[in-house]
This record gives sequence, C-alpha cells and structure tokens, in this order.
Amino acid sequence: MRKLFLTLLVIPLFVCGQDGPFYFTHNNIQRQFYFHIPNNLPANSPIVYVFHGHGGSGSSIMSNTAFNILSDQSNFAVCYPTGVVDGSGLTAWDVGGLSDIDFIQALNDSLQNEYQFDVNRVFATGFSYGAEMSYHLASCQTSNVFAAIATVGGAMWDFVNNGWPIVCPPSVDVSVFILNGTNDNVFNYYGGYYSGVGDYLSVDSAVSYWVNYGSCVLSTSYALPDINNDNNLTEVTKYNNTNNGDKVWLYKVNNGLHEWFDVGPWGNDDFWASEEIWNFFSQVGSNTTSLNDQKDDFNRRLLKTINVLGQEMQSSSNKLLFYIYDDGTVEKKIIIE
Repeated sequence: MRKLFLTLLVIPLFVCGQDGPFYFTHNNIQRQFYFHIPNNLPANSPIVYVFHGHGGSGSSIMSNTAFNILSDQSNFAVCYPTGVVDGSGLTAWDVGGLSDIDFIQALNDSLQNEYQFDVNRVFATGFSYGAEMSYHLASCQTSNVFAAIATVGGAMWDFVNNGWPIVCPPSVDVSVFILNGTNDNVFNYYGGYYSGVGDYLSVDSAVSYWVNYGSCVLSTSYALPDINNDNNLTEVTKYNNTNNGDKVWLYKVNNGLHEWFDVGPWGNDDFWASEEIWNFFSQVGSNTTSLNDQKDDFNRRLLKTINVLGQEMQSSSNKLLFYIYDDGTVEKKIIIE
C-alpha cells in the first residue's frame, strides 16, 4: 500500500522509469544494487547508501525503509546495494575485511562520475548486519568518503578483543547516529556475543567510543512524544563538536525490538526511523535542506490534506495525515492533543 499510494500522489517518475536492479562489476564479481534518483536532481546533491541485514537484499531494504519517499521530498539520491552470499547461503557484508569497503567506494566513484553528487554529503545507513557495515565504513574507509553514518538495530564489534585481522581505527571526521531498542532479541542493547562472529559492544559503549573519537560534548537530551500511548518512551541524546561539526546522536527505544522503527499504518512506533536519519544527515555537510527546514518555509501553500488511503480530509489531531504543498513537498505528521 505504501508504494502505490505515494506513487500516485507525490513521487515523480524515476530516471529511466525504474529503480533497478542494476549491476556493477568489481573484482570480477557482478554486484547488484538498486538506485533511486528524483527527476531533475541538480548536481552537488547528497546521496545516501542503505545496507540490508543478513539474508536481505537491496530491494527488500528499499521497500522496508521507504527512503525513496524522502528522496523525492528533499532532493537526494539513494543507493541500495546487495551483499554477496556467505557460507550460510545468505547475503551478507564483509565486516571483517575490506572487500565490501572497496566495492562501495568503487560504486560511489562510478555514480559520482555519472551524477556529480556533493562529495561532502555522502552518507551510509543500515539495519542489523547492514548497521555493522555502516560502522565498518565509518572506521575503515580509505578516504574521507562518508561524512556520516546511521545504524539501526545493529552492533559495533569488539574487534580488538575478538582478535580480528582487520582493525581500523577511524582516521577521518565522521558523524554517527545510533538507534537501538532495549529489548532487541538479536543484538542485546547491553552487549553480548554473536555466534560465529564474536563479542560486540553495548550500545552505550559504542556511543562513548564515537563521542570520544569526535571530541564531542553533550548538547541536549529529551524524550520523543509517546504517540502510540504505550509508555515505551524513546530517549534522544545528542552530542556535538562545535569546532569541526561532528555529531553523535543516540535514539534509545525503551522496550524496542529488532526492527526498522516506523509510525502507523506501517508500524506502531513514535517516529519514522528514515525521517529521523535524514534529518540527522541534513545537518552534516553544507547546503542540505532538512525536513525540519522545509516545515519552517512559510512561503508555500497547502494544497490538500489526505489520510493513508488517499482520501482528502480536514486536518485533525491524533491521526497520521499527509500535507501536500504547492512546492511539491509532503509532510507526514501527527498533531498530538
């Protein structure tokens, strides 16, 4: 329902009329990826790479995260690579080596040559195993490619204690967004051991690692509104470095599970992870327009308000509605009373 509804109402036609799959050969291996770019996207726009979990695909993470919606609203491209099959027969990422680091950086070079994206606004995010890939990129990128990463439902491996051959102390400035649920049954919020891989850090230890690396200090902390009235508050803690702009944001979802968090009708959470991540990315680099910036633009005119079924209706409180404006932007929001 999500794709059909929004295609009819807010999304322009894709370049080449599709999102893929496309293929890129690297080290004699044909790799698959999906790619979404808004119509008439100007040069020097951002690009976001989104990584799936173990056994997933570029197509599945594209559907689950719906970054294409935000891409069309805020003018950035999105790339969804697919991992390679591992020894278990499932797609995975090489988070213990450099083969996927090399692949992603080569793919990014190719897309940069074609579309001239802003080299200061290249971002990576992922879910579960894809979150680990995002951590891996932040640490092991061989040049300053990724300005920021965002992890959802992932873990940061304890590389040193695990004795992994590839240990990459980060060497470039990078901002980090971390989102985890305290009841995640795959990666324990408080750290643990993952069979076949090794120990991983607690979420708080991972936050401390990046805060210390970026020389960040506490900026603000607050709880998001409890939209679904389940008393499972999301605690947000933000750190920053006012000298170089590095940021570390933690979203701690009390009693949250192993999921890509979303509000209704597709989820039962207090926020949409994709939207929060883009708002984070939009504050890194330069000249990016965030959704919050768009909401402060009083020169636009509201055309209509619709519900999740596409039915036009009056604005009302405590309901998920879409507000469509004459500049092509769409707000997805709930007014709480």
